[in-house]
Amino acid sequence: MRQPPEYPNGIKRLQVGCGPHHLRPEWWNTDLRAFPGIDEALDATKPWRWQGVLDFVYAEHFLEHLQIEDAVQFLAHAGRALRVGGRIRLSTPCLEWVLKSHFSFEPESVQARLLDTFHINRAFHGWGHQFLYSRAMLQELLVQVGFEEIEFCRYGESTVAALRGLEKHPTGPGADGYDDVWIVEAVRGERVPTVGPWLSAWLRNTYTKWSHAQH
Repeated sequence: MRQPPEYPNGIKRLQVGCGPHHLRPEWWNTDLRAFPGIDEALDATKPWRWQGVLDFVYAEHFLEHLQIEDAVQFLAHAGRALRVGGRIRLSTPCLEWVLKSHFSFEPESVQARLLDTFHINRAFHGWGHQFLYSRAMLQELLVQVGFEEIEFCRYGESTVAALRGLEKHPTGPGADGYDDVWIVEAVRGERVPTVGPWLSAWLRNTYTKWSHAQH
């Protein structure tokens, strides 16, 4: 019988935003919507009931669907749910790849430029995307929340056996040295992960209040 993470013999690996098609028997599968077969409906941007018990948290093509202020809350909740030494793995579209592959500044026909305009806007706003991440932004947010040992990985690869071969979304060709997704792992240290006042103010003053003012 499957038992949730809070049980002594519960599943200590938690997948966020699994959807109905990426269920994993060795993981506690969660999604905002109660799809058939998932273990639990979970709003990962709200406080989690688990504290310091999880070995791993995994989310593939999830972070980009959150407003950035909700994304950092998710990181903090996930971090607090991990045990010290526990690890998070995230996969999210690569902003650098989007810029390199979706819009050309070289001379081209008007029709090609129009298509580029559609393509780059679709990359940013299609499929429910809210915010796309550069490598520097991912690293900075993880550091600010309190994660340690941040490592960028290749698709399906990890130094930790339990985190290898997890990615299921199709991947495409790179562009100018960039893969189409960033895959990053980070470790919970002794510091309790949190969204501190500096991080909140930084996001609010440089992005959130200006973004909201446009609506």
